[in-house]
Amino acid sequence: MEKIQYLAQAYFHQDYDLEAENPIQVLTEFRDAEPPEVVEELRDAMERVLTSGVCEEELTALWLDRAGACYDPRQDGMEMSVWFRQMIDALP
Repeated sequence: MEKIQYLAQAYFHQDYDLEAENPIQVLTEFRDAEPPEVVEELRDAMERVLTSGVCEEELTALWLDRAGACYDPRQDGMEMSVWFRQMIDALP
């Protein structure tokens, strides 16, 4: 959870959309700026969350409430589980 919270607060803060053209580009910036082990730990943490069987509501609460992200993929018509899968796929 710590790595997800770090991504959410450090990269998906209230002005994230001024720093990147789209949310996936924010992940690219994270991948390029952070040490490889941090990127791998985040990817592993997100994989664990998805494979734990949490429902969409729980994923939403985790990303927006507990982690503190300002980006809500539901505003782009995307389910939270799809967003988590896209984040995982954007990380090596």
